[in-house]
Amino acid sequence: MHFRTNTLPLALTALCAALAAAGVHAQAVADAPATPALSTVVVTASGNEQELREAPASISVITREEIERRPVQELAELLGTVEGVTLSRSGNLVPGVQLRGLGSAYTLMLIDGKRVNATSAMFRGNDYDTGWVASDEIERIEIVRGPMSSLYGSDAIGGVVNIITRPVGKQWRGSARVETVLQQDKQAGDSRLAGFSLAGPTATDLLGLKLTGAYDQRDADGAINSLPASGTRQTGLQHIRNRLFGAQLALTPDTRQSITADVDTSRRDHAGFLMERDAVALRHKGQWGFGNTELTYAADEIRNLTGMVTGQVNPNKASTSNLSGKLNLPVAWGNQFVTAGFDVRHEKLNDPANLRGLPGTAGFNASPETSIGQWALFVEDEIRISDKLAITLGNRFDHHENFGGHNSPRAYAVYHLSDAITVKGGVSRAFRAPTLLQGSPNWGSVSCGSATVGCYIVGSNAIKPETGTSQELGLQFAQGIHSGGLTFFNTDLKNMIDITNRTADRALAPSYDNFVGYLPDGRPIFRYQNIASVRSRGLEASWAARPSAAWNLRANYTYTDAKNTSGAIALPLTYRPRHVVNLGADWRATGQLTVSGSLRYHSAQYISVPSNGQNKVEKAGYAIADLTAGWRITDALTLRGGILNLTNKTFDRTTSADFNEDGRRYYLALHAKF
Repeated sequence: MHFRTNTLPLALTALCAALAAAGVHAQAVADAPATPALSTVVVTASGNEQELREAPASISVITREEIERRPVQELAELLGTVEGVTLSRSGNLVPGVQLRGLGSAYTLMLIDGKRVNATSAMFRGNDYDTGWVASDEIERIEIVRGPMSSLYGSDAIGGVVNIITRPVGKQWRGSARVETVLQQDKQAGDSRLAGFSLAGPTATDLLGLKLTGAYDQRDADGAINSLPASGTRQTGLQHIRNRLFGAQLALTPDTRQSITADVDTSRRDHAGFLMERDAVALRHKGQWGFGNTELTYAADEIRNLTGMVTGQVNPNKASTSNLSGKLNLPVAWGNQFVTAGFDVRHEKLNDPANLRGLPGTAGFNASPETSIGQWALFVEDEIRISDKLAITLGNRFDHHENFGGHNSPRAYAVYHLSDAITVKGGVSRAFRAPTLLQGSPNWGSVSCGSATVGCYIVGSNAIKPETGTSQELGLQFAQGIHSGGLTFFNTDLKNMIDITNRTADRALAPSYDNFVGYLPDGRPIFRYQNIASVRSRGLEASWAARPSAAWNLRANYTYTDAKNTSGAIALPLTYRPRHVVNLGADWRATGQLTVSGSLRYHSAQYISVPSNGQNKVEKAGYAIADLTAGWRITDALTLRGGILNLTNKTFDRTTSADFNEDGRRYYLALHAKF
């Protein structure tokens, strides 16, 4: 076992600091009354709060307790334990979230219902959108599997991940976490994290304040992959450094209204690609005699300080502003609950290096900016036919400045066969508009592996939005100590926006449908195009049991058959294992000690599928087991530790499309609450 001498002193120093900070408050926490357990309520699957079994969608919830139980430097790894979720690998090897076999671009990321999207600022290898909030401040994560464009519009074809943070509350609370993950292989990179949260009232029943912050770092791997006969060693994971800070003011003028104002700033460094984000939001919620209202203004600016090409510095800046509102209105006639709303969004990209037009043309270097405006109206009606049956009908009309109007209807039914068994199913349509750069003919970037002798790719205003149609049918049960579900799904995606058709071969280039021409230096130019159709179908199963107060068992299984069906022969999509199994158990050995174990299995998956279907590269299946424990030292302090990847299952990365799994690692953390 090899521990780095510079890591342990840092971890011990941080742990001691948190211990001292929390000790002052230990007695106060011990005397505080216990908080009663609340029913599971979700907000992402419809326009209002609902119990999980009533929600008109397939939805999973990751609780705060689950987040606290294991290291969560990369939130995507935790999301990968949910049924229906698989992980892709971007160019820098950091995982991206895929829902029901569709890529990470089709997963809409939200924080408290507000959209987060860094795609325009970092168009390839974008793994940034799962890390804009401190894990210590997350109340729960709701994962909606399946299209949700009827409520959320573009980008929600695969589904929605909504990270919900903790409210300020009526009493002061605080927490601090420090943790480290130490690699057994001295060539692999260690990790460390520190975070805090502080919230409470500054004026009783009127004004509250919340402050959060976090820093995490993952060192770069050394020579963890063997040197092949070709003499070219594949790299491991490069360094990651993230820091963030947030503040919220919560005003409650009276019992009917609440106003929150948020300011957040973040900086993320992934392998030398630097991204900064500043965001503000203002939200008003009202509870009136006729119904409830919500009005939100949110804006952010994301600065890519490095650019997109390794070895070059070409900064850009993307900004988004959004005004949205909704009304929840119970209707006595027909026992209905109506949600109606609007959404107005404006996006702008400033990219002097890539928004220049085509070199050698009259419009070259005309303007480094492009922008898009869009608005939407949506309505959803939950009709309670009887105590057992509810039908939800909804539609969203989006109007895009460049691509016109688009409807996203949805119909969903929830039927309670009994108090224990619920049947759910529905049909929905969804769409995804081209991004700022995909739809701009003035945008272009080097590609084909070289900035000088490769090829050049450009946006196009001729492409159409992608559309998806999805069906699902599922059954959920909760009886005694057992609960679970089984869901079948099918999604057909049309007009996939694609740029895979490109080559540096100057003679071959004109044979490609999306060939545009040549740069003055002879490099071929290719544009984004609509070529692909994708079909993804499968099955999701989950089970959980509480055989006693001391034991909590859980398991889920996902079968995914995702194929590119645009050609004569359907081709499998990369990074989509057909079978994924997650097993877990928590044992409360004593009032102070909890032990948790988990096992995740991924079947074989393709990591490279050429467009001709020949010479596909497949990665063998594998299983990884983790064992962690938590010791509650006092009511205010919990020490956690464990061994990750118990059996040290690892393998060499042999091609650029391949990825490494970290080997055996040792996890140590201290969490203080006060």
